[in-house]
Amino acid sequence: MSGSWVRSILLASAPALAALGFLTYTDRLPPWEAAVLAGAVLLGVAIAVRRRLSAEQVAMRRLNRLTAEAQAQLDALSYKAAVADRIVSSLPHPIFFLDRERQVVRANAVAHALLDSDLTGRDIADGLRDPALLAAIDRALDGAGPQQIDLSLPVPVETDYIARIEPVAPPPGTPPDGRDAPVVLVDMQDVTALRRSEQMRVDFVANVSHELRTPLTSLSGFIETLRGPARDDAQARDHFLAIMQEQSERMFRLINDLLSLSRIELDEHSRPQKEVDLTDLLRRLIEMLALKAKQANVRVESDWPDDLPPVRGDADQLFQVFQNLLDNAIKYGAKGERVLVRVSRKERRRVSVDIVDFGPGIPREHIPRLTERFYRVDAARSRELGGTGLGLAIVKHIVNRHRGRLNVTSEIGRGSTFSVTLPLIESIQESQDSAEMPAA
Repeated sequence: MSGSWVRSILLASAPALAALGFLTYTDRLPPWEAAVLAGAVLLGVAIAVRRRLSAEQVAMRRLNRLTAEAQAQLDALSYKAAVADRIVSSLPHPIFFLDRERQVVRANAVAHALLDSDLTGRDIADGLRDPALLAAIDRALDGAGPQQIDLSLPVPVETDYIARIEPVAPPPGTPPDGRDAPVVLVDMQDVTALRRSEQMRVDFVANVSHELRTPLTSLSGFIETLRGPARDDAQARDHFLAIMQEQSERMFRLINDLLSLSRIELDEHSRPQKEVDLTDLLRRLIEMLALKAKQANVRVESDWPDDLPPVRGDADQLFQVFQNLLDNAIKYGAKGERVLVRVSRKERRRVSVDIVDFGPGIPREHIPRLTERFYRVDAARSRELGGTGLGLAIVKHIVNRHRGRLNVTSEIGRGSTFSVTLPLIESIQESQDSAEMPAA
């Protein structure tokens, strides 16, 4: 029996034992009866104490279990709050939580970066002054329900957003007029790329329609003429048929380039896996375009090392890239001059193929737009030389598929350089080997 039990029994039985002792001492109760009564008292007290202590232990166990359950629930709530906090912080678009006074209770990192400041505790109008946005927030605060508006921020770079304003329930226990409790969520989704993509599609359709309409109109007009006034005019018929053939060939080139561009975009995400010998490819290309260069009175020169490692790529697509670039250099470079095809290694990991012409050059403002579809520096001359305006767009997408880079430099009166940089096979293998090497 533990000391706590003994103390409890003695304290509980002390009055009864004292009374029995007094009765025995005064000879009012025989000793043997006093002994029996004392034993009975001690037994009863022991049973009572044991029941009480057992009840206390049961209550303590229940209390401990309830405490553990409460702690587990508190930990679960803390975890959920931390997860929610992490989710809000990691969302890629700006999010603001506002109270009833339109003050910012909380904002994620992207929202801070957008405004370049922390608006916590301040009116959102201090950072976003768009009247339509503020009016939509006020309507949501007045109980008008969810709102959605288009928003454009002109600085630092013009960006388009869809702003959604959603009422949110305040945390439990928040007073009806309690402050610092979020009651409105402002979610701003960046749709700049989507809007620009839509505009590009619209422009693309318009350009295709325009490019096809011109030769189709010409063909239709000449056919009508041949069936009418020029039916019996052999000289006019030969002249019109030559123009009709030229226009049909132009449409064929345009449709062929459109189909080629579509196929390239379809496979742009998949990286080629075959090895390509660039020097052999470029040598065959120069031989193929030799007659065209001679007719244009352009001399094609080459300069590359003999020990150039292969690149990983699609030989047909890379041939198309350098054919477009070299063909452009021959067509648009100054007649009577030369074109240089130069290959050099870059930092032992990449190879650069430069197509250099010594023509009139390209004005600086046109260079960033050269790879846009149907963009031409000189539209009339491009059509005259058979260009479709899609060549450099095709080049860009093929180079992207090969994880390479296209760079254009030009100087008025001194010529232009189109550089295609591609990773070498050995650099790719080195990267894979280092990634697979076990840590020391």
